[in-house]
Amino acid sequence: MAKKIDTSKIERIRQASVEIISECGITGSSVAAIAQRAGVSAGYLYRHYPSKVKLVNDLLNDALNSITERIDALIGENDRIDRIVSGIIGFIFESASLNPYRLKFQIMLLNDFSTEIDPAIREQIRQIGETLIRKGHENGSVRKNVSIEDFYIALVGIPMQYLAARYKFGFGANDWNIAAEIEKITRISMCAIK
Repeated sequence: MAKKIDTSKIERIRQASVEIISECGITGSSVAAIAQRAGVSAGYLYRHYPSKVKLVNDLLNDALNSITERIDALIGENDRIDRIVSGIIGFIFESASLNPYRLKFQIMLLNDFSTEIDPAIREQIRQIGETLIRKGHENGSVRKNVSIEDFYIALVGIPMQYLAARYKFGFGANDWNIAAEIEKITRISMCAIK
């Protein structure tokens, strides 16, 4: 009989991974430290994730999947590119305010070339980019030579790097007005694709 998976332990492992990697970096974190913070044995962690790399890649793919799902939903709700851009920036900023560790973790992984993006998620990102380009061309809200990479940078890169600068350098640490910040970064991101 197969052992029942304790989902609370798996969630603790995932959260501990995010925290430890955010604090120590990928190379500075260890399976033992993650297991200890999660309150599980290293053997239990290895039973579900055969390596730290598999765990990290799984967490990265989950993060990208949640972002792409939100973009898909916004595309279904809007024809206007500026509303889609504002919606995804709002999603990223609100997620960051709820869990700063997770945002720092995602920024670290997106800038680490040792992590792998699932080919299915990569394809989903490409399809989203093509849809956004088509919609933008239909309503004249994006330039003719805009690329999928331009959209990715505008939707994910600019807001993530903006938040990274806020956290790392303490820019505006005491005056966080999320609505105003979303509006500002939407304007900047739209400039990248107009």
